[in-house]
Amino acid sequence: MTKTELEVKLEALKQLLDEKANECESYASQIRGLEKQLDDYNKPELTTNQLGAIEDLISNAIGDFNFDNQDLYEIEYGLDYDARVFADNINFRDTYELTEAIVKAVTKFFKEVPNLDDTDTSSGALLNS
Repeated sequence: MTKTELEVKLEALKQLLDEKANECESYASQIRGLEKQLDDYNKPELTTNQLGAIEDLISNAIGDFNFDNQDLYEIEYGLDYDARVFADNINFRDTYELTEAIVKAVTKFFKEVPNLDDTDTSSGALLNS
């Protein structure tokens, strides 16, 4: 092959590679879109009003929670260079109680119905009221 033929062949292969790369990216984009649609399809449906009500329930449950209870925190103290004591680290250690308060507030909003069958745990029946 001559130099010109090699250059032409090289350019043709580069162009073909670019076209295939664009095709692959297009397919990958379509796959991502279909995966998102499939994920969304499997989600239970809620109306805007229901979502707003759940948001209010969670907000109220957090607002009503007693964060002043000192037993809920673990505090590590430190001593600075002036010999002053300071709170070096504060951990909220009892998230279970907060979680329970939120769950109770949200579950009061829904009526519980049995699953469609014993194996179906992803039913949106609770949320479609």
